[in-house]
Amino acid sequence: MNRDRARHDGVGPRARRGVTLIELLVAMSILSIGLMAIAGVSGSITRSLGESRNETLAATAAMARFEKVAGTQCSSLTLGSVTEVTSRNVTERYIVTDEGNNTRRIIDSVSWKTRRGTRVAAFTTLMPCRPGA
Repeated sequence: MNRDRARHDGVGPRARRGVTLIELLVAMSILSIGLMAIAGVSGSITRSLGESRNETLAATAAMARFEKVAGTQCSSLTLGSVTEVTSRNVTERYIVTDEGNNTRRIIDSVSWKTRRGTRVAAFTTLMPCRPGA
């Protein structure tokens, strides 16, 4: 009879079911801290992606400029003058100089605006003048 009574009174290994209020509060606190951390990180990731996009546009603009100059005859290039071009919120200033030995140096300075101010990257390359080009 004591056995049956113990089972019905809630005493024994299977008597405790569910969670206590303290356990629930601790679990909710840990969960809310984790969710706030995820929200904070997602904002910085979004900003980083936006800045990376602008850096990629700047590098692509410089690469396109180098390709365009490479396809131009060396005799038709204006040497020593700075040319400025703006497109897609990227401003580039480039100059073509004579490096002797039938080569041209192209220096392309690319700038774009970020949340922290204006960023500038400079790209330089040497291009040979092909005979007849």
